[in-house]
Amino acid sequence: MPRLSSFHNDYAPHGFEALAININESMDSIVKPWARQNTNMYLRDPGTVWAAYRHSGGLPTNYVIDTAGIVRYWGEGFNESAIRAVIEQYLPDKIEHDVGVARLLAPTGSMDSGTVVTPACSLRNYRSNVETYPVRMRVGAGYDTTVTVTNHQPGQTVYVQFPQWTAPARGSFAVTCSTELTTDDISSNDVARTTLTVNVDDIAVTAILVPLDTVELDRGYAPAVEVKNLGTVADMARVRFYVSDFYFDSVRVALQPGKTDTAFFDIWTPATLGTFPVRCSSATLKTDLVTDNNQLTKSVYVVPAGFEEQPMGNARFTLFGSSQNPARTQATIRYSLAQASPVDLRVFSTTGELVRVLESGSRESGLHQVVWDGRDQLGRPVGRGTWFCRMTAGGYQAVSKLTTIE
Repeated sequence: MPRLSSFHNDYAPHGFEALAININESMDSIVKPWARQNTNMYLRDPGTVWAAYRHSGGLPTNYVIDTAGIVRYWGEGFNESAIRAVIEQYLPDKIEHDVGVARLLAPTGSMDSGTVVTPACSLRNYRSNVETYPVRMRVGAGYDTTVTVTNHQPGQTVYVQFPQWTAPARGSFAVTCSTELTTDDISSNDVARTTLTVNVDDIAVTAILVPLDTVELDRGYAPAVEVKNLGTVADMARVRFYVSDFYFDSVRVALQPGKTDTAFFDIWTPATLGTFPVRCSSATLKTDLVTDNNQLTKSVYVVPAGFEEQPMGNARFTLFGSSQNPARTQATIRYSLAQASPVDLRVFSTTGELVRVLESGSRESGLHQVVWDGRDQLGRPVGRGTWFCRMTAGGYQAVSKLTTIE
């Protein structure tokens, strides 16, 4: 019984013994003789017995009896403060020193990695002596610090701060605050404990899907990138896409921890021949502490119409997209595999929701095509709209834009 254990730990050194017994006999014939025999004060903790003895029409469940066999306290339920008051009144060795942790204030709950915290607690002097003593704060395995409380006045609560602590990488950390008064008579209030959760905000750009390395002059492309939440909490990523100094767009993508999504941007139509830098970056609405995965760069080569990169025989993984664009009732989507490989070909809405899985399985090398009938996974017509076809195969990823007009 945990509450009996607390009484035992606090008062046993001062002449009290906590006992739990099951009896159905009366107070006079059993309980009082038992108390006299043990020559210690006795506490009966809550239980379901005492059917044979009733006091004032109730069922007493707690008793404090002195060594003379006199009942000093009885009560139904568990009134800890009342029981403690009676015990301390009749203890042979009186309680003189008792300080304890009234509340552990910080760090508690959850916080982001890198947060700087001032650990703090409130302490109370429960007795009539002025006390000076150390108090210790531990956070995980890396923080263990003591400060000294000087001249803590009787009956007063004091606020204590410790040196700052910086939340490290993600994880759970045990936090304890403890008083270390060597003459403390009561141990049950010396320690307060909690568990702290450290979160990490980390959104990464994992792939630039569109454009490919080579694009055609005056042909429209819908830039697309893959982003992933590598952190521990849900986050909103702001994703920016640049082509040299003449194209920029940004979108927001909501991501749960561990999830990946595709960010789609407005159409870019190359207007100048040449090689141009492409850059995509991400940022969270909070503080992204892992910044080395926030950006990807590449170059894109704009060539005259008709010279866009094409597969050479079976030498390349390529998504050609639909030969009917815009499409009416169906669209034929073509792709090429450099070697036999698992293929995943999916159609998404402009909001990133899955519409239809077109291919999922291993395919031989060479040219392939699949017909999309303009329906979703449940067989319902999708109607007029703009869609994105995403292909993943052999480490290759690409996205093609498709418009339906019926």
